Amino acid sequence: MGGHAPGHVRDTFLSAIEAYADWNLMGPEPTVEFEVHYEPRPIPISKACGLVWNCTDILPGDAWDVLVGNDVNPKRRTYAAAARALLSRLKT
Repeated sequence: MGGHAPGHVRDTFLSAIEAYADWNLMGPEPTVEFEVHYEPRPIPISKACGLVWNCTDILPGDAWDVLVGNDVNPKRRTYAAAARALLSRLKT
């Protein structure tokens, strides 16, 4: 079951894409801020992937380009497909 994700959830995932691109794969997994009841909390980028796991919204072109430029190749241009591809890459 898929659907639309709220803007702050999608923004968190977009931040996760940027954090992944900036990470040199050394050291701990990067974190991004996610608002829970208007309180920003750090979460690992792998958890940010779970936030949009079923989101069928279309991923913006610049985020798509960042993923592909970092050898993350989603099957479709949705947040869900991008999250699955990024999480798969994190596990390797």
